[in-house]
Amino acid sequence: MRRIIYLRPAAQDLAEEVLDECSLYTPLVEPQEDGSLFCDFSGCGPILDILRAIVKRNYHLTGQRARVSLASSRVVAENALKRSGLPNEKLYLGIKRREAEFIEVLPGKEEEFMASIPLEEFTAITAQDSKKLKRAGFSKVGELKVVPVSRLVSLLGEKGMSLSRQCQGIDDRPVLGLYPPLQIYYPLVFSEGSFNRVFTDIQIREACQVLQTLLEKRNCGCRIVGLEIKTAGQTMIKNENRLKNKGYKADFLAAVIIGMLDKMKFNHIPEEGTIILAEISSLDWEEQDLFSFFPCERNDSSLRVEKVMEKLDSRFPGRLLLGQEEARREKILAYFDPWRINE
Repeated sequence: MRRIIYLRPAAQDLAEEVLDECSLYTPLVEPQEDGSLFCDFSGCGPILDILRAIVKRNYHLTGQRARVSLASSRVVAENALKRSGLPNEKLYLGIKRREAEFIEVLPGKEEEFMASIPLEEFTAITAQDSKKLKRAGFSKVGELKVVPVSRLVSLLGEKGMSLSRQCQGIDDRPVLGLYPPLQIYYPLVFSEGSFNRVFTDIQIREACQVLQTLLEKRNCGCRIVGLEIKTAGQTMIKNENRLKNKGYKADFLAAVIIGMLDKMKFNHIPEEGTIILAEISSLDWEEQDLFSFFPCERNDSSLRVEKVMEKLDSRFPGRLLLGQEEARREKILAYFDPWRINE
């Protein structure tokens, strides 16, 4: 079972020291733009001891109480803090201390906990989506779980495909490891008791699409691609590939990761895995290319030109006269600029 926390500090931004404290226990630390934080502490040890250390660190730095929720999925953990009123006390455990206010949604009670949330407070949909659903006659999250997916898709588009599961507290979105910023961790979850290679390859390609989006937003690439697989025998198998050039394209990353997976040999059934991108840095800056959608595409084009020139130079050493274009340009400009000295 996944153990995901959602932390909201009283201050506007979360201190880096708190992020460092979280990263001591898990690589899956995902800061949010609003200053909140998701962490996945599944299999990381006694969860209450970990939370106690984190909130004490935050209180020592800010002197203010944080709010923390613990649940089995992102959507439940987030809504546990953002809803205005709490349901029956049998569905959750609440603790208030000087350092933090803590809420744990009890395992197996996620669906009941989510059912009473008003649509306008449900974080999985926007305010506009909430109005659409209200016009259709819905007011609570629990009312949506019995609605056919086709009906939700007609109302909300593609978002409706996963909404029915999220209303039941089931959320397939992983917590990403985005801190420290020089590396990214993306967890992979396999079917319990079996290893479906076709499904795994699809999951890897979907993960690489997300990774490409993250790298393009930063205009960055990675030098190292790693893959870790944990098997049923508690064995950790690791593989790593150092790239000649910075990579960020989804197709390229997927090919590298699937290639590493092909080389791995398992004595037990794989249970979970992690994709790791390391040595992330900015791509070389160049002037904006109006004919490409992303600056990264221009960088790829330059790399291809450099490789072609290197191959030509190796095949015809000393025969590439790169200075001829400049001399020819000077002669042409001399016709238009009488003051140009053309020796």
